[in-house]
Amino acid sequence: MRQHELTRLDIPLLSPGTYRGPRGLTRLMVATDFSLRSELALARALRLPLGVGATFTVLHVGASPGGVMGAERCLRRAVGAACRRLRHRPDVTVHESLRRGGVGETVAEVAREQGVELVVLGGASGASARRALGEGSRVRRMVRGLDTSVLAVVPHPSRTYAKPLVAVDFSRESRRALELTLRLCPLTLVEVVHVVDTREEEAGLRARGAPPEAFLVMRREREDAARAALARFLAPYRETGCELEARLREGEPGEAVLAQALELGSDLVVVPGERVSTVEDSWVERVLACSACDVLVSRHDTRVMS
Repeated sequence: MRQHELTRLDIPLLSPGTYRGPRGLTRLMVATDFSLRSELALARALRLPLGVGATFTVLHVGASPGGVMGAERCLRRAVGAACRRLRHRPDVTVHESLRRGGVGETVAEVAREQGVELVVLGGASGASARRALGEGSRVRRMVRGLDTSVLAVVPHPSRTYAKPLVAVDFSRESRRALELTLRLCPLTLVEVVHVVDTREEEAGLRARGAPPEAFLVMRREREDAARAALARFLAPYRETGCELEARLREGEPGEAVLAQALELGSDLVVVPGERVSTVEDSWVERVLACSACDVLVSRHDTRVMS
């Protein structure tokens, strides 16, 4: 289905409550294998806002080509670069961690031990990966295996995020995704997109031989319902002064989010985390594989969710 923007919303404020969230991260971890992509991930992590008393961990799992001693030297250089960049933040503690074992399992274990809020790693190359992530993809294993949010870094981080785009489906996880974005970009206009996916309804109408008017009525009803739901979803944040631009799109979620990011020139796409361990073709993984900018998959440990 051809992707197009349905409407640009100018939504009046409602009053279901207010959002008073913290700014910046308090527990951040960078997973590195000392490759160029990992260096970009470290550079991006050092540009993220950190809260008072934050911890910044640089983790390497396994050994480098130079063996254990080589891995220790590389890790020390990476940690030294982080300490130099954060020298004006004496309240931030920088940790180094060298572990052995499977990469995905070890990163997940350290993230749980330290209560990490965000894991930063090098992402897939959007320019050459216009397809689903491969079965052996490190990014895919991380996203599937971690219970915490993951930021996959693609281009060189020349500046802080200026054009974030958050995809929401009105779930609790998408609300957490928006709140995490507001912590990372507290003074930036945040674009929020909801995708109206009518493919299932259209298939049902075609199976019943419905006339063309039925398709138009169904799409209009879905759009009106989505517009009202998006208004309710964003109202608490707007009432606290957050700058949000609401948008609706139609079509398959992954393609629609990628198209919206391309049109806006987004430098960060934030998507709600979904359990994809048994799903072969997740729209979240398609965004990860094909995005030309950084992708943040927001996920929180279900054991601590109320």
